Amino acid sequence: MAVSGAVQPLADQPSLRERIVARLRQAIISGDLPPNARLLEPELAEKLHVSRTPLREAIRQLEAEGFVTTVARVGSFVSEVTPQDAEELYALRVVVEGLAARQAAENSDPAKRRLLAAMLHELAGRTGDFRRYHEISGQFHDAIAALSGNRRLQAIYQGLSQHVSRMRVLSNAVRGRPAISLQGHRRIAAAIIAGRGAEAERLMRAHIEGALEVLRQRVRTAAPNGKRKGHERRHA
Repeated sequence: MAVSGAVQPLADQPSLRERIVARLRQAIISGDLPPNARLLEPELAEKLHVSRTPLREAIRQLEAEGFVTTVARVGSFVSEVTPQDAEELYALRVVVEGLAARQAAENSDPAKRRLLAAMLHELAGRTGDFRRYHEISGQFHDAIAALSGNRRLQAIYQGLSQHVSRMRVLSNAVRGRPAISLQGHRRIAAAIIAGRGAEAERLMRAHIEGALEVLRQRVRTAAPNGKRKGHERRHA
């Protein structure tokens, strides 16, 4: 007897290239592959147990996404986060996520109280582990975008989220930042749960602007070293 539901359509399965992209992107976001790290194809192919053809395709996609920079006749490197990157991305983020918070507050979905409360509880227990805090913090912001009920906003948010995630790692790594971030998340959640849209938007904007100020310091401190490395590799 044929079992029609036993085999998944090929379109539903990520390709090898997509899996490589996801693995390398996550390593870049987390900092396991730091800025200016050279992506050596033979070494990466061996570590990932893949051939060099899909790996090369994956690196090209990451370059198109802005996570990788290729220097002619030298090689591919993890891109740096520049001050301009931070300013441009957070200018968009403050508008998109501010609106998401407002619309989430105006959404009458009764499940939002339980969802946000559960996330706040988990965040409170992770302020000493910035990597885990970063992961749950991202889920908190994802949930607010979803609660907005605005599909076009969600599409724009998803387009920004991977680069935001990379920058969030940088800001949350600052000593004491997760605890400050948690207080902002609590205020935002309270306004959303209470249905106070204008307040939720204002608090989200203030939260993101505070994160940007921390990020400015991190990126400004790292930039001179990054520029020296880039200069050296072009003249290697």
